[in-house]
Amino acid sequence: ETARAAGDEQLVVEIVAAHKRSRATYGSPRVHSELRARGIRVGRKRIERLMRERGIQARRKRRFRRTTDSKHAHPIAPNVLGRKFA
Repeated sequence: ETARAAGDEQLVVEIVAAHKRSRATYGSPRVHSELRARGIRVGRKRIERLMRERGIQARRKRRFRRTTDSKHAHPIAPNVLGRKFA
């Protein structure tokens, strides 16, 4: 095993730890900045490559979906209690 491969394996351990601490929300840019903050000097592209090879991905944001349709032609329920909403 080459020195580069051994370094990659050690780096993958750090990447996985940072990824888990973020509850799998961090992608390569944020993982890179966190490792830099911890004093590990490494390039972002190297982190990208290692994450891609191991299948480590950030969780994507959920798509916004509107669930209320206020502009409908259906009849509105009568105000039986006579409440005044002002």
